[in-house]
Amino acid sequence: MSLPTITVIGNLKRIELKYTQSGKAVTKFQVECADKNAKGEWTNLYLAGECWEKQAEFVNQYFQEGSVAIVTGKLYTNVYENKEGKKVYENKLLFPNVSFAPKDKADNQSQAPQQQREVPTTYEQMPSRNSVPVIDIDEDEIPF
Repeated sequence: MSLPTITVIGNLKRIELKYTQSGKAVTKFQVECADKNAKGEWTNLYLAGECWEKQAEFVNQYFQEGSVAIVTGKLYTNVYENKEGKKVYENKLLFPNVSFAPKDKADNQSQAPQQQREVPTTYEQMPSRNSVPVIDIDEDEIPF
C-alpha cells in the first residue's frame, strides 16, 4: 500500500535540531494547521515531521516558532501505547520537504482565524503569471 502524499500550509511549532552520534543533522517539528468545521468553529490538526541533513539545517536556520511554511510529505499514522498503556495515534509526515510560504499566505495565516481571504474558484479569477514579482538573488545566497 502506498502512503498518500499531502501538502499543507501551517505554522511550525517545536522546532528542534539535534545531531546523531555519526554527526547527521535531524530537525523535528510540528505543523499546526487550522480549518473551520461545519459549525464554523476553528479546529487544529497537528502533524509531526522530521528532516535530515541539509533540509534539517535549512529548517533550523530559516524558520522559527510560529513561522508559516509549506510542508509536503507522505502521511503516516503511528500507533503505539504510552507509559499508562493507552493507545496513542500520531499523524506524521515522512520525508517532508519544507519551503517558504508566499508572503500573502504567511500574512493570511497570521490573521487566522479572524480573517480569511477569498480563494479564486475559477481559472479566470486567478492572477496572471505576469503579476508574480521577479527577485534578483545571487545564487551564492540560496541556502540549498
